[in-house]
Amino acid sequence: MHHHIRVTLAAAAAAALTGGLLAITAAPASAAGAAKAYDFNGDGYRDLAIGVPKGTANGFKKAGYLVVIPGSKSGLKTADRRIISQSSSGIPGTSETDDLFGTRITSADLNSDGYADLVVTAPGEDASTSEDTGRITILWSGPKGFTRGTVLSGVEQSAGTGFAGLAAADVTGDGKPDIVTGNRGEGSDGVSVARGPFAPGSTPALTHVHVDVPAFSGHLGIGVGDIDGDGKADVAAAYYGDGGGGTAFLRGTSTGLAHVASWNGESTGTAVAVGDFDKDGHADVALGSAGFGTHDDEGWTPKRPLPLHKGGAVRVLYGSAQGPAATRPPVDLVQGTGGVPGTDETDDRFGNTLSTADVNGDGAADLAIGAPGEDIGSAVNTGNVTVLHGSGSGLTTTGAQTFNQGTSGVPGSNETDDSFGGFNGYGIFLRDLNGDGRADLSVAAPGEDGNTGRVWTLTAGASGLTGTGAVTYTPGTLKLPASITGLSFGSTLGY
Repeated sequence: MHHHIRVTLAAAAAAALTGGLLAITAAPASAAGAAKAYDFNGDGYRDLAIGVPKGTANGFKKAGYLVVIPGSKSGLKTADRRIISQSSSGIPGTSETDDLFGTRITSADLNSDGYADLVVTAPGEDASTSEDTGRITILWSGPKGFTRGTVLSGVEQSAGTGFAGLAAADVTGDGKPDIVTGNRGEGSDGVSVARGPFAPGSTPALTHVHVDVPAFSGHLGIGVGDIDGDGKADVAAAYYGDGGGGTAFLRGTSTGLAHVASWNGESTGTAVAVGDFDKDGHADVALGSAGFGTHDDEGWTPKRPLPLHKGGAVRVLYGSAQGPAATRPPVDLVQGTGGVPGTDETDDRFGNTLSTADVNGDGAADLAIGAPGEDIGSAVNTGNVTVLHGSGSGLTTTGAQTFNQGTSGVPGSNETDDSFGGFNGYGIFLRDLNGDGRADLSVAAPGEDGNTGRVWTLTAGASGLTGTGAVTYTPGTLKLPASITGLSFGSTLGY
């Protein structure tokens, strides 16, 4: 029996690392047009950026750094990995304790020079006498690698600029990417935008955008995509806290982002994902570990209740010209229901992480769903990733795949508290790393080896992903700076 489910995805993800070698071995950039996101050396292959915000840089604990591993026709070239921090030559700023440089990252060729640039946040960065205002840095790439940067400073005390998400997307429809960020500030309602075009030597303004999010929300996550199909990227901001939970939407317009009250949704999630699974030209919104948060209104009941579940659900709001969930009701994904693999079990945290891209090359986005709390045998919270494929009629459970450290070809073994699949919204990443037109899966187990962490890359084929030939990376094999204990390596991957 075929089960068709439309879902969307766009998890935010991130990366970080400390001072050291900077230049990425560069091939000639494309003669015309912008490079693909994450193609930092312009050779036509996307590279993998991994965040280590807890890493020690230049002797400062939790200053944070980035690891960049070049892609190639044969996959990632780990021998050519590079480490980047605020102590690296040409990179603005100074490595300081608790900067958390690399907590979130995104990429785009911001100046259309044929080399993708890397945007990275440091939410613990202080500005003058204000603590934890946060900072966003554009790392400009070129023939000699990352040799210069531009800083977008946070402006509000304790705002933690960039902590809650980061994306590069064209929200104005002018053909130039803009930078969108989610913030964690006390009393802040969470979203800022810097409008492109960008260029080295200029300082873009980071402008707060009003969103109807309660003050002191304990969580905010963002996803971007063209939900209404007008050629401009929109933003979904999922929040929850003492003031309630829900998803607020900002619509892309020619003058920037504008809050659309009529699009607001009552459900929220730990992860937000936006993508077009049925190729209808409208991005859909997926909310992982979906729920409603708490509400102060006495007797409040949801208009569209979630199904009963123990281990988490993914709620899908379909896009349309009128916005999300305007023309059809939400679809909810639960393990063991409607052909979704697995069993709904307590604390699986199904949907705690999400990522989307085209795995099998059919033009429809596919969905990877992390369940870091999944128990396998006697291994508690060892974790699992489920992949559902898109089609012309939407996401289908036919041919669904699951992966963990017990899957044939995947190195390692299922152990208690590995958290394979990442956690807190980050730790899986679908992107084509070998240029064959199919997205490969990078997945982290940040709890591996006593929270040291580990990352795997699984290659895609015509029928989907396979564990055969999977490669794993650890702080030790990548020769990352000491101390590697407690890094939670891979907990943030490139978005």
